[in-house]
Amino acid sequence: MKKVLIVTYYWPPAGGPGVQRVLKFAKYLPQFGWQPIILTVKNGEYPAIDESLVKEVPQNLSIFKSKSLEPNNIYKKITGIRNNQNIPVAILAEKNLNWKKKISKWIRLNLFIPDAKIGWKPFAVNKGKQIIGELKPDLIFSSSPPPTVHLIAKSLKQYSNIKWVADLRDPWTDIYYYHNLKKSKFAAQLDRYFELSVLKNADQLCTVSKDLLNIFKNKKPDIDINIITNGYDPEDIPNITGSEKYGKFTIAYTGKLNNQQNPINLWRTLQRLVKENRSFAQNFQMVFMGNFSDEIYRSIENHELTSYLTDLGYVKHGIALKNLQKSHLKLLVIPNTGNNKGIITGKLFEYLATDGFVLGLGSKVGDAAKILNETKAGQVFEYSDDLEKKIYLLYEKWKSGSHLKIDRAKIEKYTRKNLTNNLANIFDQLVEN
Repeated sequence: MKKVLIVTYYWPPAGGPGVQRVLKFAKYLPQFGWQPIILTVKNGEYPAIDESLVKEVPQNLSIFKSKSLEPNNIYKKITGIRNNQNIPVAILAEKNLNWKKKISKWIRLNLFIPDAKIGWKPFAVNKGKQIIGELKPDLIFSSSPPPTVHLIAKSLKQYSNIKWVADLRDPWTDIYYYHNLKKSKFAAQLDRYFELSVLKNADQLCTVSKDLLNIFKNKKPDIDINIITNGYDPEDIPNITGSEKYGKFTIAYTGKLNNQQNPINLWRTLQRLVKENRSFAQNFQMVFMGNFSDEIYRSIENHELTSYLTDLGYVKHGIALKNLQKSHLKLLVIPNTGNNKGIITGKLFEYLATDGFVLGLGSKVGDAAKILNETKAGQVFEYSDDLEKKIYLLYEKWKSGSHLKIDRAKIEKYTRKNLTNNLANIFDQLVEN
């Protein structure tokens, strides 16, 4: 069996969709002739912890961890966050910061390039060289964010001359929140240099959407890049009967929700519905699971919706899936920015697998909208669109007991096993050539 060295920062017990992608690749790659070797960080700084994912790590998997210098510890000292607290999600996207946070943000943007995990690089490279010497992998695979993983993989490729596949789940210098941040000219140029060096040196690249592919192609038109979307694992999806569904018409959301995702128009619509329709007010609730910025909570409170919200915070992956399966409408909120067409969050595919209508906010012509149209599982609206008619129609269907008919055949190609097969084919072609 061929061996692949996988460089990833996010690995159990870290929680979140980025962990799921690499974890599922590691689970299914052996079925396609590839034995994974994991290189990750020891005691990483994660926005969420999910110990339940540790149980999903395949047995007999070779896992190597190296230490890291974490600048986030400096951020915590400056801003007064306790060492045992997680740093808030999307910290770079926050607004109305105090002077301590402004200084910390400037330091992060201008001194830690390409990201706050750069302190892991020297230790990971040394550990990677040791792994290569002892286990002799046939291929190197790195998956970002953070982009630092690709700089580590590039160094290991240059050291060993082993073929390398770089997986870019998010934009790099085009990430949506960078455009409103103050970066020095030197820092911006250095970041672009690192990005281009990865695009030039990787033997193959992967990304998750057509629009992201175009972003990277525009930087280097001759690169060889493939689309491998995120997906879902049927083995994770709970079997919920109709009687186990929530007794109220339930809008569910899982993941992070920050300032660029604040769906003000949705809150206004729901506020109107609960005020003007007694039946809706008595039979409606929201169940949120994840991490949310203070602005989101303020908006919900300002629109008098707090009493309708059950905020579970971050929950284990299996519990999140069960609650999604019990709900009737899944909320997909793509950041409200100018370059959001290529954003396909990992949660979308688990939304598809857990029944119910997916109500998306973002670009009507974006990649997420195309997937929902293809599977007939939901619809994406612009942030300014009228949502009242659609939500009330879904509510009326729920009252009448009718169910959404999803094209199951269309979503099977998004199973983690099928997607891993696609990745293994890329690996095979690369080493054979």
